[in-house]
Amino acid sequence: MITLTTDFGYKDYYVGALKGKIYSNISNCNIVDISHGITSYNIEEAGFVIAATYNNFPKGTIHIVAVDAFISESTPAVCMKYNGHYFITVDNGVLTQLLSSDGFESAVYIHNDGSLRSNDLFVYCAYQLSEGRKLKSLGVEVESLTKLNRISDSLILEDNRISGKIVYEDTYGNLITNITKEAFDKIGRGKDFVIRVKSNSISRLNKYYADFKVTESMTLKDRAGDLLAVFNDLDLLVITIFYSRPNNPGGSPRTLLSLQLHDNISIEFAVEPIT
Repeated sequence: MITLTTDFGYKDYYVGALKGKIYSNISNCNIVDISHGITSYNIEEAGFVIAATYNNFPKGTIHIVAVDAFISESTPAVCMKYNGHYFITVDNGVLTQLLSSDGFESAVYIHNDGSLRSNDLFVYCAYQLSEGRKLKSLGVEVESLTKLNRISDSLILEDNRISGKIVYEDTYGNLITNITKEAFDKIGRGKDFVIRVKSNSISRLNKYYADFKVTESMTLKDRAGDLLAVFNDLDLLVITIFYSRPNNPGGSPRTLLSLQLHDNISIEFAVEPIT
């Protein structure tokens, strides 16, 4: 199985050409598109998306990440094995968000005589892996890779306070933070809290996006525009507006509240209930 995560978009021929090269070289493979809508050259966004996705695939899956993937002396093509999966990309820091403190299992700079473009080299590496070649035989072993600041690096835990940041905006306009449910439970321990987002505050966690009391006089549609906080399927805190519409009348947290990526989010806990 081979997955693709790129910043190629959906308009041009680039995705189709890459898939054609894979099918022409690797028989009986199964290609899965993770995303081709990554913002151009945004390796932090690509890292978040692949980190949130890869572990849903079976061990041995090959993940090609072609985002800002220009092969150069400073960004050689790399293949990394981590948690039983293979990742093919360039050493530009995109894999940083995947790695735990233990690091990767093994990695190589892929042999490159300069005759292959990045996509061709990625497909060649995937072919070699699919044929059962050992990773060590595909290039020069490396002990460390280029690192960017990881999502978790900006998460600060104090006695009664958590400080984090917005790290991703999805298609619906939901703003995903780096505040984990584990951190919330560890610091909060059931205490009352206030989530502060610029000049806005939230003192309730929704169990799910539509977790609102509904009556004959107050339907879910009437809740449209309400600011809410919820933990998503990744157990990351999400700040959003119910029925957020980033590109239509109605608006989203980014358009209505001027919230942006990397803006600070804090949660303040109190021993006594907050009134």
